[in-house]
Amino acid sequence: MTLVNTEPIVREVVCKTILNRSSIGDYSLNCYTGCTHRCVYCYARFMQRFHPHDEPWGAFVDVKVNAVETLKRQLRRANPGEVFLSSACDGWQADRG
Repeated sequence: MTLVNTEPIVREVVCKTILNRSSIGDYSLNCYTGCTHRCVYCYARFMQRFHPHDEPWGAFVDVKVNAVETLKRQLRRANPGEVFLSSACDGWQADRG
């Protein structure tokens, strides 16, 4: 599939959780779903199975606008542990400034 040079689709979404149990560390935290970099070697493309989009991976990013509030809520009940940030996204999306 060839990607056309178009602006990526950026959506603001409300997440139910942001801190997730992980086999890599104790937890993972991804502030975005998707990415706008379009790296052909990206290992995180599999995430689209769990978050279906019409656009191909690299052509969209979902911004979790309630991430801070959700994290505060989850931390009240979470056990202490290591957090792997941006395990399936780039935490510095070019279009987010």
